[in-house]
Amino acid sequence: MTDIVINKTMDRRDLYSSDAIPIIAELNSLIRALQTRGLAVSSWYGTFDLPRGSVTVERANRGFGYAPLEDAADDRLFPWFLYWEIVWVALHAQFQQGQSVLDLGGSSSLFSFYLALLGCRVVTVDLQRNLVENANHVAGEMGWDLQNFVMDMRALSFDQTFDHVTSICVFEHLRPKDRMASVSRVRNFLRPGGRFSITFDYRNPARPMRIQSSQDVEDQFVRHSGLRVRGNPVFADDGRNYLLQPFYLRQPLRFWKYKAYSILHGHFPIWEFLRTKQANDYTFGALFLEKATGQP
Repeated sequence: MTDIVINKTMDRRDLYSSDAIPIIAELNSLIRALQTRGLAVSSWYGTFDLPRGSVTVERANRGFGYAPLEDAADDRLFPWFLYWEIVWVALHAQFQQGQSVLDLGGSSSLFSFYLALLGCRVVTVDLQRNLVENANHVAGEMGWDLQNFVMDMRALSFDQTFDHVTSICVFEHLRPKDRMASVSRVRNFLRPGGRFSITFDYRNPARPMRIQSSQDVEDQFVRHSGLRVRGNPVFADDGRNYLLQPFYLRQPLRFWKYKAYSILHGHFPIWEFLRTKQANDYTFGALFLEKATGQP
């Protein structure tokens, strides 16, 4: 159905729909239940904790005018951006109890735990051993069908196919050539009719990201996947920016180590060391693909 706009940039208003509100409530309940039992969940930064204080790189990344989602269970670790990614993918991937899901780069994530809570048979892969070990511990404590492996998503090795392959804001961290190569292998792990659902940084000005337009989405994901697009065929960008690239903090000298690291690794040119921004400069996007029923 091409009249349904699901492949698009993030919009906070999506979280106030009648379909989104119950998912948000489930996420809040899940966070509180895990915290009550002393079970760890990785933050939106992929770590178990975040530095405290209002003047940090992570806080700056949330952008100008950031406001927590109402009744959020733990906004410090899980800002509304993450809720949007999970809600939007849950709504449009349409997971069902008993389905198999391969989540790329999401061990110990709120998303993979939510999938397990829904009754999916979940497998995650991640490079960080501590995230994988914690996820296996949580799965045992909660009685979930959730298996987690230390594995590079660029070199997947499974002898099974899945109903879904997912990834939440991971692909943009791969080099573009690795990103496209990884996407091209996903179809090998999808059963016919299976779905590939992802989110990613969109318009992030850091040089390695390079997902700046709907044509980039087509070139880097759709074309290399060998899968067909579900919903609107052209990625829709509403022009809203919610996040700020931390390199452009208003206090550049305070974060000189972070800025120097970014320059040394080629993320930004040296002449932008002292540059700051007065407005948010990027957002997240979501894309939904599927494998044709007769496709090998």
